[in-house]
Amino acid sequence: MPVTPVLTAIGWAQDYGHNYGTVTDTEGNPLPGVAVTISSAYYPTRTIVTSETGDFRFLRLPVASDYTLKFELTGFKTVTRENIRVTFGSDIRLNIVMELAPVAEVITVTAQTPLIDTKKAQVGVTVTKEMLMDLPTARNPWVLMDLMPGVLVDRVDVGGHEGGQQSAYYGHGSSSSDNTWTVDGGNITDMSALGAAPAYLNVSGYEEMTVNYGANDITNPTGGVQINLVSKRGGNNYSGTFYLDFEREAWQFENVTDELKKVGYKSPGTYKTYLYGANFGGPLLKDKAWFYASWGIQDIDKRTLVQTHDTTWLESGYAKLNFQLTKDIRAEGFIEYDNKLKWGRTAWGPEYQAPETLWDQTGPGYIYKGEVEGIFGNLLLTAKAIYTDGGFQLKPRGWGSGNYMVLQYEPTFYVSGNMENYGTDRNQLDVTVYGSYFAENVLGGDHEIKFGVDYLTATVTTYDLIENNVEIAAYPVSNYYEAWIVRDYIINYAMDRYSAFVQDTFTKGKFTVNLGVRFDQTKSMVKNESVPAAPLLSQFLPALKIDELDPGVKWQTISPRFSIAYDIFGTGKDVIKLSLARYGTQTSYEFADFLNPIAWSEIDLEWRDLNGDGKVTENELFGADGTQNIYDYTNWLWFGGFDPTNPTALESPNKLDPDYTSPLLDEVMLSYQKEIMTDFAARLELFYKKRHNLTWDRGIFPDGHIESKDDYTVWKSFSDIGFTKNVYKRSGWPIGTYRTNSKNQYQTYMAAQLVLTKRLSNKWMMDASFTYSDWKFYYGGDYTNPTNVDFYEGGVVAPQSGGSGYTGIYVNSRWMAKLSGLYQLPYGINISGTLIAREGYVIPRYRRVTGVPNLGTVNLYYGKFGDTRLPAFWMANLRVEKIFNIKDTKIVVAVDGFNITNNNMALKKEPLVTAKDFMQTKMIVPPGLFRVGIRFEF
Repeated sequence: MPVTPVLTAIGWAQDYGHNYGTVTDTEGNPLPGVAVTISSAYYPTRTIVTSETGDFRFLRLPVASDYTLKFELTGFKTVTRENIRVTFGSDIRLNIVMELAPVAEVITVTAQTPLIDTKKAQVGVTVTKEMLMDLPTARNPWVLMDLMPGVLVDRVDVGGHEGGQQSAYYGHGSSSSDNTWTVDGGNITDMSALGAAPAYLNVSGYEEMTVNYGANDITNPTGGVQINLVSKRGGNNYSGTFYLDFEREAWQFENVTDELKKVGYKSPGTYKTYLYGANFGGPLLKDKAWFYASWGIQDIDKRTLVQTHDTTWLESGYAKLNFQLTKDIRAEGFIEYDNKLKWGRTAWGPEYQAPETLWDQTGPGYIYKGEVEGIFGNLLLTAKAIYTDGGFQLKPRGWGSGNYMVLQYEPTFYVSGNMENYGTDRNQLDVTVYGSYFAENVLGGDHEIKFGVDYLTATVTTYDLIENNVEIAAYPVSNYYEAWIVRDYIINYAMDRYSAFVQDTFTKGKFTVNLGVRFDQTKSMVKNESVPAAPLLSQFLPALKIDELDPGVKWQTISPRFSIAYDIFGTGKDVIKLSLARYGTQTSYEFADFLNPIAWSEIDLEWRDLNGDGKVTENELFGADGTQNIYDYTNWLWFGGFDPTNPTALESPNKLDPDYTSPLLDEVMLSYQKEIMTDFAARLELFYKKRHNLTWDRGIFPDGHIESKDDYTVWKSFSDIGFTKNVYKRSGWPIGTYRTNSKNQYQTYMAAQLVLTKRLSNKWMMDASFTYSDWKFYYGGDYTNPTNVDFYEGGVVAPQSGGSGYTGIYVNSRWMAKLSGLYQLPYGINISGTLIAREGYVIPRYRRVTGVPNLGTVNLYYGKFGDTRLPAFWMANLRVEKIFNIKDTKIVVAVDGFNITNNNMALKKEPLVTAKDFMQTKMIVPPGLFRVGIRFEF
């Protein structure tokens, strides 16, 4: 007897959960023909019958915690399991035993939803609605990421003051550009800022968030961190939420250090923060159609070290419709609106920038999603399309003044005069068709065949303008100035990615084997692009136009995935899993941008203001030899982005190796998972990862030869702080870049991690983890300039944050511990808290060396990357809430305390050894503060 066509799609990241199991009698014999009925306020009641082997399956169940299963068979006691919880991507297995009964009898129990998935190798954390709303967090995705096991985040957010900017984050040895974002399983990853979200999604409007960081599923092309936000869904009962949380400057401590007081700084933090919104949904037609709507505001006024206002207004809302068209066909429509307005955005930080260099930002955007699903016998088919309409503008406050952008490097770094005028329009469409086919008793076991195809297309149009087309690099102590002459940066790119995947999940007894393969092909091109000539040196930076340019490059990657799981005792409570995987790297417009002959272009020359009018003219420009021979490119201080020997050419001076392919990440993961008690499980996870086939850029010289170590010789030696370091000069100026793969460079990541998860029951919940890792980089001999090789070779991998107002944060911690939990006291009082501790991030000490022949300015690093670090970081937050239940309405009144010990440890120090403020603290943990909130739920 085949299973009635309600199947599962176990083991891959989906926007629904799954429930399956086996029904037996008390002797362990399978019971075919049992009527299994599922019911929920969020899912229409359905009945199937078990197969000849006693199996039943319900797939793609909406996220909810109120599912009931009823098992009925003539001659047996009816069994009912209540309050089954389904989370995103979960596979809930229930083994049901039915007893013989001479008369009708019903046995009803509250189901114990398993915590361990006995089939899926993927590891991660489900952030439940209790974690979203009842823990002391700032309620944005990046703060929640900081609580995830082994994940490193570049900024510290106390009470939401950093919520106006996205944080960079890194998970378990993967690149941040390989992180992915989805909403209800639909891909929204920003193809113009790989690894980032296209909008500031308000988690208070979502049901839950899942974060996966290892053994990623075949449906995902990368080995990065996967984030999925599950939107709320209307059910057969009307439900809703209103919430308001607010902070004030008066509720904040002061914690500025004496060191910072001496330079005139005061405590950072917040002037005010308001988070408020409402969610509401219910039936349009019971069991047939439902609606849900959400709207929220994040009003953030950040206080900087120099007491300026960094103000952000985030508005986010969505509407959702769900339809059960027939018994076996359903459909969904979704639209989200996001708008970000920001006043006072920085590029480096307010302490490094004059007020006129700050940006004011605008940029509303939309997300549209449609989905149709049908079940045909033992086959499930789903078609999904999601369209993202995004973009934003950054207008500098000094724009139109005629002033140059001045980057002063002495005695300390500071930017004044002006800033770039930037705008971008980013649109993308992702269409996916996938299926699942289930076959029992084939080749000695059960099979679940997952397959699918995906098409992603995206466009970006961006302008980046510099006032007067000149930036000034100032070294006033040395009385030395450079003029960086640039052409307007205006691009128009398009990209396409085609993907296909197939995977078989084979189950027999206690063993489950997943074997799959994925194929991805990416290409990009330049579309209808023109740039005006630069006002200075226009013979080298002339006006150019391209109607269309196809680089003719396709990046093809094959990614095999394999995992095996063994349920040691067959109870689902002790499971060993081994996963082997290879992932490609996410790319988008790389080929179009790299081979675009009219994108970014720059010429650097010495500037002497001969007439003292503060304006750069060609007769005030000087070459590397100190003469006015500025029309010979070999005498320039630096240049890039064009071929000076043929500046009007519509062919890029850059070249791609014909065999250039995606960098690869190989992953081995071994885990042991144990259910310690009901709703409480532990995981021990061991990781080994290797990133290899890395991208390697080398110069192309005018004679056509590719840059090598032979092009470098010792220029000077420096011994500033006890180290003797050589600086190497280059034999000439490259006119382009040759991009290839290094065969010998690689990164290794090894980690051991303990994860504890306690679901909310018996008055408490907890998530805890401890991670110890080793993340290193090796050249393997593949380098050209030997200047800093000894610094990086065998040193840590510590990605530097950049953009979004944060620079110079080098993210690497070899150990980290994280804890969050909640306990329910009598009288409706709950207490919850979070604690994060980790090793301090890296400080790379360096000195700046100018005038290096055929290189310009070079940073010379000291020691080994990772040897010098900030102090260990830790921070604790606490929340107390009181719940009032009035009929069908729950009222929650809460007080949150952030950074309750008011610590002020350093987050950044000046690493320039020749600076007068060398190793002076530049950023500290913001002071402790309190937040008051109220929430109504019905």
